[in-house]
Amino acid sequence: MSDLLGQLSPPLLLAVAWVFLVAEAGLLIGVALPGTSVLVALGYFSHLGVVSLGTAVAVAACAAVVGTQLSYLWGRRREGAPSFHRLAPGRWDRPRELLGRYGRWAVAGGQWIGSARTLTPRLAGWAGMPYRTFVTASLPTACAWAATLVILSYHLAPEVIQQITTHLTVAGPVLVVAWLLVVWAVRARLKARTGTRQTIG
Repeated sequence: MSDLLGQLSPPLLLAVAWVFLVAEAGLLIGVALPGTSVLVALGYFSHLGVVSLGTAVAVAACAAVVGTQLSYLWGRRREGAPSFHRLAPGRWDRPRELLGRYGRWAVAGGQWIGSARTLTPRLAGWAGMPYRTFVTASLPTACAWAATLVILSYHLAPEVIQQITTHLTVAGPVLVVAWLLVVWAVRARLKARTGTRQTIG
């Protein structure tokens, strides 16, 4: 990705990076697009002085936000449909249930995990998540994701960031599941305590 962007003039480099980042979340083909690599490349070229760090962060954050909004709106068009997608229709019921239960947490966590950046906003729209709920979780998280990776790759070697994000892609789903289990356990315990108090009362 760095080799591709390095052949472009600074304005064109930023434009191509913006398109890649919007497409990663906004289009279903985004599951195959290198969004993380684009952010790493932007940070690297900022370090070289090709583009300013502030501009790179602004473009990346804007693109990440726009992509998730497009994805959510696509999902809202499918709201009420029996399935999120024709492919393996029965398999989308569980993700829909998790989004219904954990809402903002699911949206925020999905931003940091590979293909989940493409699918989570769509699932949120399809599940009928209110736009206000979605945007209050998605907007700051998308900006934080983009800014964090660009700034880290500005200060560290791109190879280091690639290794970190590779491990995050592998470990991310496990961490999210673990976090959801913790949240579920805490909520179940609180409900049990509330039920006990009502019984005593």
